[in-house]
Amino acid sequence: MTIAVELTRQVDGPEVLAMLEAGGVKGKLSKDGCKVTASADDCETVAHLLEGWAAEHELPFAPIQVDGCSFVLAPPAG
Repeated sequence: MTIAVELTRQVDGPEVLAMLEAGGVKGKLSKDGCKVTASADDCETVAHLLEGWAAEHELPFAPIQVDGCSFVLAPPAG
């Protein structure tokens, strides 16, 4: 299945792509660096990888599911 991940910061694009691929998820970074299109068996795998990456880098981001299998990696609402 195809999973879209919108990023808040362009600078994170290459690192998020590398992290997903290290976790076994193939992906492609958009030209502007703010979106990764991934191919995975399920959305949960991608969400867990994104959560782990944000925690490892001590960033205040969470994968917020916007529809189906589309996420925005952004600060949680609150």
